[in-house]
Amino acid sequence: MAQQCGNPPSRFDRSNPGELVSPVNWKPLAENLASILEGSDDLVSPHWKQAFEEVPRHIFVPRYFQNQGGTPTRWKPLDAADGGDWFNPIYTNATLVTRLDPETAKSADGLFTGVPTSSSTQPSLTARMLEALDVQPGDRVLDGGTGTGYQTALIAHRLESADQLVTADIDPDLTSEALLNLEGIGITPNILTVDVRDWAWPPESFDKVIITCALPRITETLRSAVAPGGRLVANLFPPLSGGLAVLDRMPDGSLEGRFQAGGGSFMAARTAVPAPPLPLASGPVDTHGESRVPVTAFDSYHFTFLLASTLPGVVLQYGTDDEERTMRRLVMPDGAWAEAIFAGEQTQFRETGERSIWDTVESWWGWFTAHDMPKWDHFGLTVSGEEHRLWYETPRGPSWRLTV
Repeated sequence: MAQQCGNPPSRFDRSNPGELVSPVNWKPLAENLASILEGSDDLVSPHWKQAFEEVPRHIFVPRYFQNQGGTPTRWKPLDAADGGDWFNPIYTNATLVTRLDPETAKSADGLFTGVPTSSSTQPSLTARMLEALDVQPGDRVLDGGTGTGYQTALIAHRLESADQLVTADIDPDLTSEALLNLEGIGITPNILTVDVRDWAWPPESFDKVIITCALPRITETLRSAVAPGGRLVANLFPPLSGGLAVLDRMPDGSLEGRFQAGGGSFMAARTAVPAPPLPLASGPVDTHGESRVPVTAFDSYHFTFLLASTLPGVVLQYGTDDEERTMRRLVMPDGAWAEAIFAGEQTQFRETGERSIWDTVESWWGWFTAHDMPKWDHFGLTVSGEEHRLWYETPRGPSWRLTV
């Protein structure tokens, strides 16, 4: 059941934001962060710079976890009681982990281990996505992946009224906390606790859609929710891809556009009841042989983007074999895997499962090197009701129909 909270329209209260949100003198730090983002060309538009200057990020991260290193990673919780150790990093260009998976989080000596499940996105990535989204004051906007609510506040700053904005997250704790954070600075958008991917959005109900969780594919309900002349911005093909797509609604109802040069990745979208990970497929190795793919191939985000587009849900693992030789393993969601062992200039591969994973690796590596190793922005995507089609350079150029 969806939960809808805070429906009345409101504007960001600019009357005296310093007194409204905190006695801390945060404004100079917010202005400095905005200037840094402007200097790096992540912020271009004056209205977005003003939003970063006037929205207090610290209100949205009353507690976060700082990486302390180690294996597994240890996390130090920080809040206002920690003073500057908590406050100062908030106004830097840093991602702040705000939630750990309770199933994996364990406490020891004041630190935690666990898998991050929510964060306050790196401001430079937020800025680039908002610039690409091109929100106009009268637009109807869907903000998918509410998280802390900070991005929601930035978008509300741009709109004529907060009732033009719907923000959604699958986690009821996050939407409840975000509502309190937003109300604390006078913003009351429509907040829904739903899976943004599959919720029954009314057709053509949003001029702009921004998704801040990684999507394997654009669902039909999201595609149809974009109004004529509208735009959708999202990170696609997790967890291996940093491809950030900017897709416009076309006259025929499809979405079409390019991937950004800078890229950007997010945590994968979660389900209400997470499925347990499948073990590696056991049994005999189905295929083995020599390969021409070097170990350095897997260091290229642009090459692994291509793998991720055609091997949905694939995970890349790094390690060594029993003889301490460098190993790279690709694992599919069903447990099928392929791995390569690198010894000097020789590459040996083996795999199991019904899918020929390594054939895909070899095929893409041959194409990738033959085309001078193109970066993300040489590729685009067309999403219709029938298919997702990845294309090179133009929609009429070389293209590949993706498995949905």
